[in-house]
Order: sequence, then structure tokens, then C-alpha cells
Amino acid sequence: MRSALGTAALGLAGLGLGLAAGSLPAAAASGMSLELSKGRLALALGLGLWTRALASGFAGALVDRFGARRALRDASAGAAAAAAGLGALFLGGGEGGMFVAVAILHAVVCYFAAFAGPAAARLNAARLEPGLRGRHAGLYGALAFPAEFLALPVGLWLGARLPAPAVVFLPAMAALLALAAARLGPEEARDEGPGAGLGELRVLAGRAYVLIPAALAGCAGAVRWGLLGWSAQFLSEVHQIRPGGPLFLPALASAAAGACLGPALGGLLSDKAFGARRAPAAFVLFAIMAAALTGLGRALEPATAVAFLGAACGAAFGVHALLSGAAAMDAGGRRSAGAVSGLLDGVHHAAGGLAIPLVGALVDRGGWGSWTAVLLPFSLFGAAASLALAWLRAEARDPSL
Repeated sequence: MRSALGTAALGLAGLGLGLAAGSLPAAAASGMSLELSKGRLALALGLGLWTRALASGFAGALVDRFGARRALRDASAGAAAAAAGLGALFLGGGEGGMFVAVAILHAVVCYFAAFAGPAAARLNAARLEPGLRGRHAGLYGALAFPAEFLALPVGLWLGARLPAPAVVFLPAMAALLALAAARLGPEEARDEGPGAGLGELRVLAGRAYVLIPAALAGCAGAVRWGLLGWSAQFLSEVHQIRPGGPLFLPALASAAAGACLGPALGGLLSDKAFGARRAPAAFVLFAIMAAALTGLGRALEPATAVAFLGAACGAAFGVHALLSGAAAMDAGGRRSAGAVSGLLDGVHHAAGGLAIPLVGALVDRGGWGSWTAVLLPFSLFGAAASLALAWLRAEARDPSL
């Protein structure tokens, strides 16, 4: 019970940092005086996503080198300061010249958010045996990952009910929540010792039991961000599910429920059904993902599409939690779990950063019928690679246990 509470605190820290990093669209859409066009907003969001992708491996190495709890506290404090600066810009207003400052501050918040997952993996690797890591990775993901769905609707809802100063500083308050949760997180293990940092990251990046999960993380990232980036427009144009309509909230709830339940299901499946092996559980989730994407593309009824969207999100988020959480703990152990988690997280977000514009360009050419057809090969390749990983038994043994 105590170990679960420690992971829950880490999950709340990840939730707070995720809300801070995902709140730029809400601030821009809530009637703030700083106007951003759709093109500039997309550019700022893309910069934040790529910042997180490129910074994750570096952040994980810093977590291993200087300690996870300290890194998580410092990152939360830094995110709070950057988010407060972003709020001040929106409150003060300005024209296009302020866009550069907005984009930079948003990227800084996303950089600090990259520390959350590696810190959780490092702390849990040091205190949990392999048979418990899957469910704890799932618990972390169930708490932290829904931030991507909650930031925009919660920000818009609060923006309609609170004065502007309260709304623009909500991201900073979310980061302060992360700071408080980080202080409640588990202590570093006494025998954990310092990690090797960037040098160890270079060595790990060339090992098969890290490279294959990295390929799986890329497949999951392409599907996850391909869904997040285009699902709202797909539902609006194909099924007429728009804000204010009767199925809009159920669609949002379905996707958010998938983001919450998918990681928990993947972690329990890995620990309970497959004896702490991650590859078979990843195969099951990729198979569910493929089936859900097929159903989503062929659904004729809006309610059916909403249900398949939730299933697809659950599988994509579940694979992400399983890989960047449990698999990173197994591969890196107490010494380098943060670096492996950051590496997998970086590949995941980089694949998402490539998938969003690629899917958009292909949909422009082929229509919405090509949307899920573009994402489906990633899930099929992920399922095949998971089978190969399970067959070859390429998962690393944790030498520290």
C-alpha cells in the first residue's frame, strides 16, 4: 500500500507537469489578449513536442546522475517559473512580436515536463522487484497521461467562469501541484548510488534490449499522436461530433478513459498474466490497437466511432506506459532506468512529431478514409516486433536484484 502511494505521488507530479505543458491551447482559446493564429499555435505546440522529444534522453541521464527526487523537484519548480512567465505574457497582451517569447516559454515548460517519466522509472526501479513494476508503471500512467485530454477542456471551462488572471496562471499552479507531489514521493534508495549519466546512455542506446523497445515506442508514438492530433477534426467532419453536441463529452470521456485504463490494464497484464515479461503484453495491446483502428475507420455510427476511439487510445497509452515505465526499469535497473526511460520517451514523442504532419498531409490527399489506414501499419509492425522480442527473449535481466 505504501509503495502504491509513492507511485501515486509520482503520477500526480506527472499530471501537474503534463497540465502545465498542455495548457497553451486553452490559454490561447480562452479569449486572452495575446492573439495566436492557428498556424502559429500549431508551430508553438510542435516546438514544445520536439523539445520534449529531444530533451527526454538528456533529462533521463540527468535523473540518473543527480537523483530522481531532486530532479523532479527542480523540474517542477522550473516549470512553475516558466509557466508563470507565459501567463504574464498572455495577461499583458501583445501582437505578433510576442509570439517568439510565447513559443520559447512553452518549450521550456515542455523541457521540464520531460523529467517526470524518467524520475518515476528511476525511483520505482530502485524500490520494486520486477514482478511489481508493470502495475506501478500502469498506475503512474493512469494518473499522469490523462493530462493531455484534460488541459484543453478544463482550461476552456474555467476560462468561462474565472477572471483572466486566474486562467493564465493555472499552468503555473499545475506545476506547483507537481512540486508538492514530488515532495511526497518516495525517497531515494540508500544503496542506489549515482548513475553514470550521459556515458551510460550512449552505451545503452546500442543494445538490442533497448533498441527493440525503442522501435516499439516509436510505433506507439506515431499512433498515439496521430490519434490525438486529428481525432477531433475526424469526428467533427465525418461524424458531426462537435463541441456542444450530444456526443462531444462522451467522445472526450472515452478517449480520457482509454488514457487512464489502458496503462493500468497493460501493467497488470504484464505482471499477472505474463510473469513480468513486457513483450507479450505489448503484443496484446498492439493487437487491440490494430483492431480498434480498423473499427474506427469503418464505423458508420458516431457512437461506434467514439467507442473505438477510446479503445485505440487505451492501447496506445498502455504500450507507452509499459515501455517507458516497466521495460525501462527492467533494462536500466537501479543504475540507468531514468536514461532508458528518457530514451524511449524521446523516440515516442519524436515519432509523434513526425506523424502529426505526415498524417495531415496524407489525409489532405486521400481524405479521412486514409487516416486510420496510415496508422494501422504502425500497430501491425509493433505487434510483430513485440512477438519477435518475446520469442528472442531479448529483455534484459536486472542485475541489481
